Amino acid sequence: MYWIQFLISAVFIVLAGIRLTDYADKLSEQSNIGKAWIGIILLGLVTSLPEAIVSLTSVISLKANNMAIGNLLGSNNFNPMLIVVMDIFYRKGSITNDIGTNKSHDISGSFAIILTLVVVGEILLGMHGFIFRVASLSYGSILIAVLYFAGMRSLSSIDSGRSQYSEKDPIKAQDCTISAFKIWINLVLSAVVVVVAAMWLAQSADVIADKTGLGRTFVGSIFLAIVTSLPEMVVSLSALRLGSFDMAIGNIFGSNMTNLFVVPICDIFYKGAILSSVNSVHILTASVSIILVVIACLGIKIKHKRTVLGLGWDSILMLLIFTIGNIFLYRMR
Repeated sequence: MYWIQFLISAVFIVLAGIRLTDYADKLSEQSNIGKAWIGIILLGLVTSLPEAIVSLTSVISLKANNMAIGNLLGSNNFNPMLIVVMDIFYRKGSITNDIGTNKSHDISGSFAIILTLVVVGEILLGMHGFIFRVASLSYGSILIAVLYFAGMRSLSSIDSGRSQYSEKDPIKAQDCTISAFKIWINLVLSAVVVVVAAMWLAQSADVIADKTGLGRTFVGSIFLAIVTSLPEMVVSLSALRLGSFDMAIGNIFGSNMTNLFVVPICDIFYKGAILSSVNSVHILTASVSIILVVIACLGIKIKHKRTVLGLGWDSILMLLIFTIGNIFLYRMR
């Protein structure tokens, strides 16, 4: 029964994700907001709702701090891998060759790396008994929140309306007959579906962790991370179909930033410093995430890459790092 609940939740998250990306793209066209900005802010926030709700449910209702953090960091591993998935479906050479150089990607990618480093530092300090708190928040959580808003401020200060690389938009005229009100209503309704499905998902995942003996850390880092990253996958593939590369990359990096912002929110509801209390295996997950984002950023910067079996060297390297990281994660569970 719990597997059925898990799968049904996943289906609802995917269906809602499809609607989210379609209406977000309509909003971008109608309001003349850049696709990179839509990807980082709007889609980054909304597609991170499953991670946020699952992690908060894990902390508040299930008292499963390892599952909560594993879900967030595991999702941040899967998100950059969506570039590899896009590369597989692109069929025109390495997709990162054709992704425009956009300052917003540099900023969001850099902040995703910095935020992850803060998480690693907090876990390491906790392992050695150094725990610093202000009220219900640790110093690390406060720093994450400050850096997140600093990153959003930096992104809002640049002109992300157009990529520095001239990206051709195959969508000549989106359906402008749809009112902004209807677009926002559909976005909100889709988000509500994601939230409800994510809560249901967390409950079934906790049972799976117990019944299978895999443990909350592994289930959070793999099973939950895969499912809660499904909206990002739907957005990325839909954006690829629409030719909106900036939206896809913005969504991937923006989701990684937003996922880490969920950490201090979880810390508020956790009795103690949440990062100082989790399993050290999360350092591995976080480290893999950092490496994947670095490779993704370099891949976007370096053009004219040759392909092997239709994939760029960056995609192949990311696939290798991701596979090795998860093999070690399974052995350390």
